[in-house]
Amino acid sequence: MVVMNRSGWMVLVLSLAAFAAPVSFGKSEVPSGPVVQAVMLDHNEFPCANCLFGVADYYFCFDASSKILIGYDKVRTQTRRKVPTDLMERGKTVPLRFDDKYIWVKQANGKELRLTQDYTKKIFLSSDRCQRAVK
Repeated sequence: MVVMNRSGWMVLVLSLAAFAAPVSFGKSEVPSGPVVQAVMLDHNEFPCANCLFGVADYYFCFDASSKILIGYDKVRTQTRRKVPTDLMERGKTVPLRFDDKYIWVKQANGKELRLTQDYTKKIFLSSDRCQRAVK
């Protein structure tokens, strides 16, 4: 049986953390695929019930090379200065990347907004193509 003192345990823990960090944090969530130009067809929101501490869902619908993509972002009211719908306009072309689960939209400030894909909510009012994409 091996007995370690406090500094021995600390060295062991720090060593394990050093080896685990590149494995767990080294992967990027953003897909490495090409950026495509997509047209914002529609957006809408489910407003929060208690806007002081509530969360609102913002939904976006894009036409990315004749593929309709629908994604949403949950936004805590007190932490967001500008709502996502202020950042994107209907009919505007935006650069984005996507995989089977997420859509990353490049904003004017250079940061990417990650949207979770969801095709279950009938929320779009301005685009028949977005309404037809909802399952």
